[in-house]
Amino acid sequence: MINRTKYPIGIQTFSEIVEENYIYVDKTEYVYNITHNAKFVFLSRPRRFGKSLLTSTFESYFEARKELFQNLKLGQLEKEWIKYPVFRFDVSQAKNKDINLSKGTLNRLLRDYEEKYGVTPKDEGFHDRLTKLIQVAYEQAGQKVIILIDEYDSPMLEVMHDEEKLREFRDLFRSFYSPIKSCDQYIRFAFITGITKFSQLSIFSEINNLKLISMSDEYDAICGIAEDEMLTQLRPQIQTFADANKMTFDEAVAALKKHYDGYHFSRNSRDIFNPFSLINALDDKELNNYWFTSGTPNWLMQQIKKFNFLPNQFEGSSASASDFDTPTEGMETVLPLLYQSGYLTIKDYDPRTCLYKLAVPNNEVRIGIYKNLVPYYVHSSTQQTNVFIANFGVSMIDNKVEEALGMMRSFISEIPYEYLQDGEKSYHFIFFIISRLLCAFVQSEVKNSAGRTDMVIKTPTHIYVFEFKYDGKVEKALLQIDEKGYTIPYESDGREIVKIAVNFNSELRTIDEWKIE
Repeated sequence: MINRTKYPIGIQTFSEIVEENYIYVDKTEYVYNITHNAKFVFLSRPRRFGKSLLTSTFESYFEARKELFQNLKLGQLEKEWIKYPVFRFDVSQAKNKDINLSKGTLNRLLRDYEEKYGVTPKDEGFHDRLTKLIQVAYEQAGQKVIILIDEYDSPMLEVMHDEEKLREFRDLFRSFYSPIKSCDQYIRFAFITGITKFSQLSIFSEINNLKLISMSDEYDAICGIAEDEMLTQLRPQIQTFADANKMTFDEAVAALKKHYDGYHFSRNSRDIFNPFSLINALDDKELNNYWFTSGTPNWLMQQIKKFNFLPNQFEGSSASASDFDTPTEGMETVLPLLYQSGYLTIKDYDPRTCLYKLAVPNNEVRIGIYKNLVPYYVHSSTQQTNVFIANFGVSMIDNKVEEALGMMRSFISEIPYEYLQDGEKSYHFIFFIISRLLCAFVQSEVKNSAGRTDMVIKTPTHIYVFEFKYDGKVEKALLQIDEKGYTIPYESDGREIVKIAVNFNSELRTIDEWKIE
């Protein structure tokens, strides 16, 4: 029988990972540090970043399961093992657009603990029931209690586009969470995870000593996998990945970084990998787009549409620190939500302006974003679009530019009129989105000293410099490329440079001509 590395795909229970000898990147020093330095803690991270596993780790620690930590950092740090009563609530189970079903889930979560502690619930609300549970657990154990709330915002995100429903859900969960404040004297530690920040909830409006660690340098890698952790704790697995793909170790690291790295959760954050995607890639020994395959939240796409966030805005946007602190339902821009959800990340911070520069973290997210945006902007089925993208991409990579532009003309001609009412901007955005999906490095509206190139597409053998015109002349577009020196930055690259002028015709509502030089 082959002795195969066991990867914890889909496993979010710390005890199972340790007991069954799955690969585990040690985060227990963070657990020790935070529990000895704060009482009420909130952590925001994107989905599939290990929040539930971290919550499970806290649970095992406070249940004094010493044997699970004997080979981990926390096992060396902790000298006193005290067993506390632990209440752990996975609020994602209450994710439902029907508030009565969510109430039923909360009722079940409380009932399980009421049976454990022998509490008979009266006809009381969630606040009183949880308060009673906390007090009884404290009395029975002789120790203060631990409160762990995972994905606290999951139900609200499902209805955030509906103000009336959002208000109902917010009131419901405010009642459920409020004992965290009122039972302060019975609580040793409370840990809350989520993606976003909602206002008017007791955990934010009433707990005035809540420690927010989401953008702290000290806890940058509390979820996710830092590059230094990968290179030390996952080194044999990377070598196996490299061997399977006929790469050197360094080539494998570079490929994994390009596809899954690039997250930064604080001003001076280390490079953080998406753990879900990295572990899946090492297990499959392939570079696939695992994060988006696991599901794309509809609520996020609705917010992108609501704020009319355009494709080229994903690269190089800026946000202030106050933007990140704005409650979700009070946002004036979708940027903080895109950051919190993992679609954008911090790429730089300017202390003079206190502005964060945001950008797409890696290729996996970049490809996923544009695949999900294409149907909205071009109004075609995902299957139809994917077939077109594949054929268009192969033609560009094979330097069959005439063929590629012909396919693009046919594709755009089928887009309904109402999706092209912004004139030149509409056509440029459509071309930009499609190009972003190619397995090539693409830049749009590239600035140089003389002006701004509409688009640059780089393939392994060629660099294509585009200039778009709307009801114009392709000859003028080619002349502009030369006069503005758009090709100069690439002349020392070694790849063949191709100049492409494209004209969009407003009457035909598609490309009417192009010229390649």
